[in-house]
Amino acid sequence: MFSSQIHRYIYLFSLILLGVSMPFSVFLMSVSQFLLATNWLLELDFVNKWKRLIHNKPALYLIGLFFLHLIWMFNSSNVAYGLHDIKIKLPLFVLALLVGSSKKLEIHEVKLILNFFILAVVGSSFISGLIYYGLIERHITDIRQISIFISHIRLSLLVNMAIFSSYYLARKTSQNNLKMIYTAIILSLSFFLFILNSYTGLLVFSLVFISMILRSVFLQKKIWLKWIFAFLALILIFSGVLLIKNYINEFYNFDNKISHKDLPKYTINGNLYKHNTKAIQIENGHYVYWYLCEKELEKEWNKKSNIPYSDGVNKRGFPIKYTLMNYLTSLNLTKDSVGVTNLANEDIKMIETAHSNYIYKNKYSPYAKVYPIIEQFYYYSKTGNASGASVTQRLEYLKIAKKIISNHFWFGTGTGDVDDAFKKHYQNGESTLKKEFQHRAHNQYVTFFISFGLFGFLGAMFFMFAPMYRERKQFLPLVFLLAAFLSMINEDTLETQAGITFFTYFYILFFIAFSFSEYQNQKSTDKIDA
Repeated sequence: MFSSQIHRYIYLFSLILLGVSMPFSVFLMSVSQFLLATNWLLELDFVNKWKRLIHNKPALYLIGLFFLHLIWMFNSSNVAYGLHDIKIKLPLFVLALLVGSSKKLEIHEVKLILNFFILAVVGSSFISGLIYYGLIERHITDIRQISIFISHIRLSLLVNMAIFSSYYLARKTSQNNLKMIYTAIILSLSFFLFILNSYTGLLVFSLVFISMILRSVFLQKKIWLKWIFAFLALILIFSGVLLIKNYINEFYNFDNKISHKDLPKYTINGNLYKHNTKAIQIENGHYVYWYLCEKELEKEWNKKSNIPYSDGVNKRGFPIKYTLMNYLTSLNLTKDSVGVTNLANEDIKMIETAHSNYIYKNKYSPYAKVYPIIEQFYYYSKTGNASGASVTQRLEYLKIAKKIISNHFWFGTGTGDVDDAFKKHYQNGESTLKKEFQHRAHNQYVTFFISFGLFGFLGAMFFMFAPMYRERKQFLPLVFLLAAFLSMINEDTLETQAGITFFTYFYILFFIAFSFSEYQNQKSTDKIDA
């Protein structure tokens, strides 16, 4: 319909729009893919497109992953759910077909696409940052709510890709001003990732960062540099392990050394203390329901705050009195008039805004990030109930998943019956999770195994990671595969439109539309010819 150059421009624009839409709009993701498909059809030239497609192995792998879901519909009784799942997975087929049959991108086009993607992530992160610091008014009860366009987990993955893409582009440019801009982006996005507090995002960043150092060790030709990189990697790993160990020890430093018989019976004002020695609730190693005198607590709190003690709620809608008890405990203060008197105005504000521990005063404290995870494991070990705990809930999901896999080991449940299989076990009372927290595996590999059984699972692994061998020495493809691989341990990455688009987009960009290894080989050949 148009000249080949116009079609090329539309093709590039569509890829740029898809990258820009990921941190902003699910709707624009669909629009960009529709534009890409329309341009592909109007361009015609189907014979050459077919030739390109059948010689593009990564594209065929991605199409194979889609057809795996389609084939395993034969094993499904819930056809409606299966078709819904196929619809979500459609980008695997569509984008692989459209991009795999198109002419390969040039390196400058890949850089252009990456630059637009980075700018979009910076823009989305900047808006979230304004919400976090209150410069954009929005009622939030959870830090995850500062990501208003997409899931905070998806945003954290995109931030990771933007950070490492910026690093790659900084290395490839000779302009110092651009290097400075990319460095500023890397630092600001790394800081934002810490603020966002996505465990998945932080884990991906940490492990990819360490992996890149180890990669530098193996690729480095100078022996002395190899030793330096190896030493730095070991220091990072050892420091991280030691830090977490210290945090765990600090958490479990209980008041057990105090005998129940030695607990005081009366407050300094002569009122009776209550010591519930059977309650397991703790803050910073101190028991919440020791040294409790609600009579004094209520009287003194009502002098300091406009939120009433008896029926008032904090910013997240929970009873203020329990937040107060926890906060006082975290400071190792008694739950009486003396304890409340020792609270500063900043502490009162923290309690009113639903912070149950003083460690959250420092928004950037590593301990404040790790503490909730340690706390979840503590309560899970004591009660066996993980409801509402994002990390330990996954252990319950995996318990159910293990039972499903044992019943469908060879051929799986089928594409459409995964959800029904989980519901069946939950309804049989095989988990302590409350109904609103009863979900699927939250692990893509486990979901594949449940859906397809052993043989289908091995096929899915091959289709996803087969391109890795050819590109194993290339920075960005390796970063993407590590990020995708790690995210799938903690999330059903391919079970939502945003997740499937994230995976498919970078897969087609780094393996199908362009090959970094071919580009490197071409550069080497050009130097030899010269």
